[in-house]
Amino acid sequence: MTDTRRVLVIDDSQTVCSVVEKLLRSCGFENVEVMQDGKAALARMLESPFHIIICDWEMEPMSGVDVLKEVRGNPVMKNVAFILMSAKKEPHWIMAAKKAGADSLLRKPFDAHTLKSKIAELGR
Repeated sequence: MTDTRRVLVIDDSQTVCSVVEKLLRSCGFENVEVMQDGKAALARMLESPFHIIICDWEMEPMSGVDVLKEVRGNPVMKNVAFILMSAKKEPHWIMAAKKAGADSLLRKPFDAHTLKSKIAELGR
């Protein structure tokens, strides 16, 4: 079964972008875009709305939390589902991500089943 929601993957690693895109496609998502720069991704989101954003926490020059804060602060984008991903495992990371407005968190590495479950939890 295909999912027509538009998904944007943001990670400064092309390898991670490719892996997450393949996982999403294996979960049935047809409309997946990838970007490697937070500022460029924000501009793209304003051009064309997305239903789900999956963004890495640690990127340069703009972190995933900075991208998230910009999304939540913009009336056009503030309600988009936002998943932060990171290899971080410390409990304070989870609290910081939730405080910044993340809808869900993904710990790297993850598989298609975990990704699909996190998206299903969003309920959007």
